[in-house]
Amino acid sequence: MNRSTSAIGRRSPPRNNHRATHKFPLGAHVMCVVGVLSERAPSEILRLLPDGGTGLQYRIRGERDGVERVVTESSIVTPR
Repeated sequence: MNRSTSAIGRRSPPRNNHRATHKFPLGAHVMCVVGVLSERAPSEILRLLPDGGTGLQYRIRGERDGVERVVTESSIVTPR
């Protein structure tokens, strides 16, 4: 039996060997969009985390309040 064919005879989809990479490096200073008012809080990236189902994630620490958060890549931007 062909490796790409399941026991039922259907073909399995080709594997995607492309791994997404993080846009921001460890230690980078970024702006995190916080809350419904879209306030931008300066933060530092502490750890790069895997995709949690909603996109690549980061553990960051707010520079103003010192609070650590886990955020998705879509909620952080580079400072202007």
